[in-house]
This record gives sequence, C-alpha cells and structure tokens, in this order.
Amino acid sequence: MQLFRRLPFIYISLAHFAVDNLSGLTPILLAFLSAPLGLANAGIGLVSTLSAMASALPQPIFGWISDRFGHRWTSAAGLLWIAFFFSLVPWVPGRWVLVVLVAAAVGSAAFHPSGAAKAAEDGSRYLAGSATTAAALFFFFGAGGTVIGPALGGFLIDQLGLPGVLAFSAIGFAVAALAIVRSGWEKTGTSGRAPLPQGQGRLFLKEVRWGGLILLLSIASLRYWAQLAAQTFIPKFYMDLGYSTTSYGLITGMFMAGGLLGGLVGGVLGDRWGNRKTIVTSLALSVAPLYFFPLARGLALLGLIALAGAFNGAPHSILVTMAQKSLPGRIGLASGIALGSMFTAGAVGVYFSGLLADRIGLGVVLQGNALLALGALLVAGLAFRREGSRRARSLTTRGIFLPR
Repeated sequence: MQLFRRLPFIYISLAHFAVDNLSGLTPILLAFLSAPLGLANAGIGLVSTLSAMASALPQPIFGWISDRFGHRWTSAAGLLWIAFFFSLVPWVPGRWVLVVLVAAAVGSAAFHPSGAAKAAEDGSRYLAGSATTAAALFFFFGAGGTVIGPALGGFLIDQLGLPGVLAFSAIGFAVAALAIVRSGWEKTGTSGRAPLPQGQGRLFLKEVRWGGLILLLSIASLRYWAQLAAQTFIPKFYMDLGYSTTSYGLITGMFMAGGLLGGLVGGVLGDRWGNRKTIVTSLALSVAPLYFFPLARGLALLGLIALAGAFNGAPHSILVTMAQKSLPGRIGLASGIALGSMFTAGAVGVYFSGLLADRIGLGVVLQGNALLALGALLVAGLAFRREGSRRARSLTTRGIFLPR
C-alpha cells in the first residue's frame, strides 16, 4: 500500500499508538488506586470525566493551531506532554496522582486534531481519495494502543506496581524523538489549510448545514459515551467480582481489541459499501452484545465483549471524516470540533454513569450502554431518513455539510 511507504504517515500512526497507549492506562490506574485512595464509583467517574474533558475541550483550539502552523509540532508536543505527565505517576504522593492523570490528557487534546487531519490528507492524496480508509488506519494504530495499554499495563502494574507505567512513558518519548528527528513531516510554515477563495470565508460558514452537523455529532457522542463508560468501568466491575488486575486488564483490552478491528473494517466499508449502511448496521448490531456481556462469564464474556467493542467502534472513522468534510480547507479545526464534542459528551456522560452506578450497580449501568447505542441508531435513522433525496445522497456519500 502506497500510504505505508510514506514515513510521515507511519510516524503519525505510531505516535497515535503511543498517545492512546498511555491514555488507555487511566481506567486501569483508577481501578488500582481506588482502594488506597478511597475512590467510589462516582469518584472514578469524576476523575475520568475531568480527564476526558481535558482531552476534549481544547481540541478545536489545537485544531486551529494545526491548520495555522502545520501538524508536525502540534502532534509531537502532544505526545511529549502526555508521556512526561505519565512518567510522574509513580512519584507523586496521595491524590495528587489524580491531578497528574487529568493534566496528562491535555497532550491527547493537542495530538488528535492534527493527527487526524494529517491522516485524512494523506488518504486523499495517496489512496485515490479514500480518506475514510486512511483515517481508519490511523485510528487502528490508536486503538491498538488502547488495547495494549490496559492488557499489558494491568500485568506490569500487578508485577511492579505504579513504576510499571514508566515503560509506556519511555515508548512515548522514543516515538516522539524518532518522529521529530527522522520524519519528513512538513516544515513550519506549511499547513493543512487550503486557502478559501477571497471573500468566501463567511459565506462557506453560512452554507454549512448545521442541522446535519448537530445530528452527526449526536450520533458520535452517544456512541462514544457507550465506549468510554465501558472502557472506564469494566476494570472496576470485574475487580469487584474478584478478578485480578491482569484479568480485568485483559478483559478491558478485549473490548478495545474489538474496537480496533471494528474501526478498521468500518472505515474500509464506509468507502466501499457506503457510510449510511455501515453506520446503521454496526450500531444495530452493537445493542445485543453491549447488553449481554456483563451477564456472561468465561469464553462467552470474551466473545461478547469483543463484539460489543467491534460494532460500537465501526462508525468512528466514518463519522470523523464526514465531519472533516464539513469545513473545507479547515480540516484540523473540523477534526477538533468533531473529536472535541465527542470526547466532551462522553466525559459528561461517563460521570453520570458513575453516579448512577453507585445507586443501581455497575452491572446495570454497563448494560445501559445498549440504550445509548440504540439512541445513536435512532438519531442515525432521523439523519438519514431522506436518503432518496439529493440532500440525503450528499449525506451518505460526500458528507452532510457540503453545499449542494
């Protein structure tokens, strides 16, 4: 594949792996620290929410910076930031470690808009316009990090305690250094921003179909709320059932592994089968495994949790690339708006999930993620209801926000 002959795409994908590798440790660390720090489910939900907000709210700003000054340094700085703060985890006393985890998430906010924009640009240029497939490959590397983070992180923390986190920080520093020194990313002064025709900036903003944008972001936010709630509370749920850190790290990793494969397949299907069919089908298929995996044990648990992650994760790259098409020439800003709103909604939602879990139980809340997937499916049906019209054809094939 021509895309993988380009060092910039390889390095930006490896950087995504390293960023999400570190981010994926947060739920494991919160479960591990819950007993010594006296954290209830609501407390875990609050820290997870603050962390997610720190990785979400600044994304449009970092996206604008990326469009203005180029993707190279914004991406590298984000990776270095998160690696540095995670390297502090074993050394800070008491509940200050929670502050460190929240601060680390700002690095994720800096990395994701520029990284997603760079991947989409390379896809359009080197994959015959298949931006969704390129985005899926980029997110595949990130999802790989979220798989290895919990699975290997749980084992290392079991064996070494909090110093086990340092192995993941070292990977982050190494990848950032490699990308900066060896990569051919564009130099300062080159950006991902294509200039708009003179006098057309305000006009094109007026032509954005904001109703369609809101519906799209609603689908993405409900889907991500279900993902983040599962990712956050699966470790605590199985720890309460008596599973070891290694075991609940592996279970969490299986959920993320499903998302890893589902996101890649979903991106390819989006380009070849159609955005609408892929989104609606995957959301519909996610409802049953999301509902039943908290009730299962043994091999059935691993199978259901992998399917839940796969079907829930399949629409991700499609939704992001559709959002990128909403602001032509402002791909970094569009990425930041899409990912930032998604992460923010998920962050607020997972806090409410934590509050509810203290009242009705974690198992019931995890099953409730099926309702979130069902809600996303209903919104998708509303968004795509006029498929036969010219407006709906634009929504399903070219992005719902482009001018007619």
